[in-house]
Amino acid sequence: MRKLDQRGSMLVFMTLGFALLGTFVGFALDFGRAYVEKARISRLVDGAALAAAKVLKGQAGYESEATRAACDSMVMNGAKVAMSGAGACTGIAGSNISVAVSFFDAPAPGGPPITNVQVTGTEPVQTTFLKLLGFLTPGDFSTINVAAIAQAGPERPIDLMLVLDRSGSMTSVDGTGNPKINALKTAVNQFIGLSNTFSSDDRIGMTSFSTRGCGVNGQDSTSTGACQPDVALDYATSSYITTLQTAVNGLVALGGTNTMEAVRTARGQLAPAFDDATRATTRKTVLLVTDGQPTFMRRNSDSDCKHSPKDNSPLPSNGNSNAGGGPFTNGCTQGVPSYSSSSANPWMYRRQLASTSCYVAIPGSWSSTGCPGSQSVTNNAQLYQDVIRCTRSLINCTTNGAMYEANVTRNCGFGNSSCGAGGAHDIVFFAIVIGKSVPTDPQNSVDANAKCLLARMANATDILNAATGVVESLTSVCNAKFTSIDGDTHADLVDGWPCAAGPCIDSTQEKGKVYIVDMTANVTTQLNLIFQEIASLLKLRLLL
Repeated sequence: MRKLDQRGSMLVFMTLGFALLGTFVGFALDFGRAYVEKARISRLVDGAALAAAKVLKGQAGYESEATRAACDSMVMNGAKVAMSGAGACTGIAGSNISVAVSFFDAPAPGGPPITNVQVTGTEPVQTTFLKLLGFLTPGDFSTINVAAIAQAGPERPIDLMLVLDRSGSMTSVDGTGNPKINALKTAVNQFIGLSNTFSSDDRIGMTSFSTRGCGVNGQDSTSTGACQPDVALDYATSSYITTLQTAVNGLVALGGTNTMEAVRTARGQLAPAFDDATRATTRKTVLLVTDGQPTFMRRNSDSDCKHSPKDNSPLPSNGNSNAGGGPFTNGCTQGVPSYSSSSANPWMYRRQLASTSCYVAIPGSWSSTGCPGSQSVTNNAQLYQDVIRCTRSLINCTTNGAMYEANVTRNCGFGNSSCGAGGAHDIVFFAIVIGKSVPTDPQNSVDANAKCLLARMANATDILNAATGVVESLTSVCNAKFTSIDGDTHADLVDGWPCAAGPCIDSTQEKGKVYIVDMTANVTTQLNLIFQEIASLLKLRLLL
């Protein structure tokens, strides 16, 4: 039998193989060209969506202006389009791209919906090889339709309250020899002066705090009534920014740390926005900067000041007629001085009148103008622990601690009586703590206890170390709480943990962020980086 001519067969197979290979290469070139064009259109619609969202402001009535902003953005980024009507941009000068701009309402928990924007770009891309498929199968393969979609949240105006610590410990220096209070002033002034973050649609206010949660020209208020902020919440015009920066520059570090009253003061400024229709969609924010745990609390009456904030029992006295250390006027504060391990009697409690320089300490005696005389009492470790716990506590104290005040602030949108009649549930809480772990000084130590406290105040899942980039979880730091050298067990930090009887991470509230600034390094540099991130979080962002 004659053998087949294998050389002829191979030539046929090779011809078919090269034809198929060429076809696949051609398809790859066509699809590659389409992919590159899709990437270009994606960039165009991303920019257009952000531009439209900036004009939209989250409210109906700005659709035409937002469409024009989207079309103008496309043009500025190289697309040949023009606005062709409500919600549309059409290709010009031979361009066949088309753009649709649409708007939709996104729900906002506890408040009115917020209008967002969607930009869709579509363009047919001519093919070279794919159209040859038309000879093999029915259909038009002369073009590939590529499309990209972007959605953006609105650039919502901001209502921001700065809550700045000016307690005496802020005079300590960082790794460069710069006092923390000076680093704070430099970074905050730069932050509020950022023209690309704040506009005249935004409002900023500031309250500083030390022994009391408010200040007048950088000093403690002598008022016996409610605190007033250093600078009330108002529109961020250039002259107003100057006023804020002047107030920041005037801060003087002295006194204790009354975090709870400071947060309460900030809430009092934000609350009216919930009843203001023109501020319905604003991004309401508290930004707390501190360097340790609270050491003072606000008491509201003479009777309160004579009783323990833990169980309302009468405070110990030396047996004179002024039981509990009276007579104290309304508006006094209560607090615990920094713990000293070298003190013969370290368990100390003191009460300060808001209108005088009078302190009453446990143990020991001390008198000054305005004091009712020597108030020597016996050593009382339990009272010390009860008081310091109640400066922080969410529950199980008759007074309202820092966690409680922060929780009420975040909870404003549920019609809380201290936060207006209603409005959007949308207060986000940022906390920045400057310091290092100091086992012998628990109140000024940035340890697991301090981190847990701030994380619960901010409703934050993560704690970021600005110097190292290390992220710790809420669970890890709160489970690592420990008994301090002063006997404080910090049990209040995990009251209701995890969320059985009180909020830890509350999914119905805004989740905030906590940042740790290492004071052994350059504090100003770290604060600047943190403020830059917060600024970007407060601005608009792509949703899709």
